[in-house]
Amino acid sequence: MNPAPALRALAGAVWLACAWPAAVSAQGAPAARIDGAPLLAFSVETSWRMARAADPAARRDATLDALIADRLLATAARKRFGEAVLSAGQRVGFARDVSIDDQLASTLRTLYGSEMEQELRQLPGAGLDSLLHPQAVSGAALDAVFGKSGALRLDLDLDSAQLAQADTLVLLRFALPHGGDGSITLGDVYRRQNVQGRVALFARERGFMLQQARVQVAARYVLDWSRRRFGADAVADLRRVLADQGDAQAMLRLHGLGDDQHGGSRLLDQLASQVSPAQVRDWYQRHREDFVRIERVRARHIRLPDEASARAVAAALAGGADFATLARRHSVAPSAASGGALGWVRHEGRPGWLAQLVFAQAEGQVSAPVRTPAGPAAQAPWEIVLVEQRVLGYQEAGSESVRYVASRALARAMAAEQLMALRADLLRKARIEIATVAQGPA
Repeated sequence: MNPAPALRALAGAVWLACAWPAAVSAQGAPAARIDGAPLLAFSVETSWRMARAADPAARRDATLDALIADRLLATAARKRFGEAVLSAGQRVGFARDVSIDDQLASTLRTLYGSEMEQELRQLPGAGLDSLLHPQAVSGAALDAVFGKSGALRLDLDLDSAQLAQADTLVLLRFALPHGGDGSITLGDVYRRQNVQGRVALFARERGFMLQQARVQVAARYVLDWSRRRFGADAVADLRRVLADQGDAQAMLRLHGLGDDQHGGSRLLDQLASQVSPAQVRDWYQRHREDFVRIERVRARHIRLPDEASARAVAAALAGGADFATLARRHSVAPSAASGGALGWVRHEGRPGWLAQLVFAQAEGQVSAPVRTPAGPAAQAPWEIVLVEQRVLGYQEAGSESVRYVASRALARAMAAEQLMALRADLLRKARIEIATVAQGPA
């Protein structure tokens, strides 16, 4: 199986005549070399298996191409922005290394968890808990780290002295099946928390501390098992692949692209500021149907003094009573004499509360009773509205909303072009050597 034509056309590639390593023992062999650095078959195979879990039609060659592109983009991103900037956009708030480690353990557990469980069932306690030995930590020791309980704090950071003290407090000791005795300290747990986790630590939630210590031991077991099964180099290479994927996604976010297109992007802001009025007008003409709005509506309303009377009139309307007739009979609004007629209500400026209610209703349907905005204890009337006709129009080409939407869309297109050009340039300049694949499924 040859690499994808697009990759082959762009990359300065050298095609190697060697079979794809199929046996587990050969997973440490390179599937490709990118500027001399290996990308191991284990990483490709693992990534492909994860891709197939989401899309059974995912192909191994497409996975390999994506990993190569991610490696090049991630390397360029680290050089341009630095790891601190790339990790700043993570919503979950974990440190970059913590996120990568967690993803590595999760990936290995997802794919090979059943085999790990078989090994654990051979232990005396038939599980990981038999390897764990929780340790008691006194309240005074926790006070030495976090300060007195209940004290007002402006942040949830530990200084160097507090962190050093946390590193002396052992929460859990463990002994892995094939060696590797160790311990998890409060400092270990603290370093792997986001803001929510640190809140729990400062609240002295001992159950949370112990649970997080157990999570760390479980992750260490997963990595220990995987290194014994596939080799330390294979596991380290998979970790790098996951780091590449994360940094490539961060590069997309910095360009206003990817999985969070509504997030902030300085580059997108800069590009949007460069969009001209002529470009906005041209874009608007091509996307005019995206700006359809209600231009005006012809409506009626019935204003009732309280909820009880509003519910009674609503029930009568639901039973088929005439809206205008009930408005003349029950409405306390000045429009009662005209059957509650509001005439044509136009969508101009900042619509009042009643106009907003009218614009929100479907044509030909009586609304539910709605209480006029007022304080909870205030005596407020209730409204029932009926839209008899709606006339649609378009937002004006020169409006601020059109300018904002158009400039962001154009900026996003420019950012995507820049990123695609960068990707193509990186692939063109890279020296990529790809192992050919023996006959078999893709």
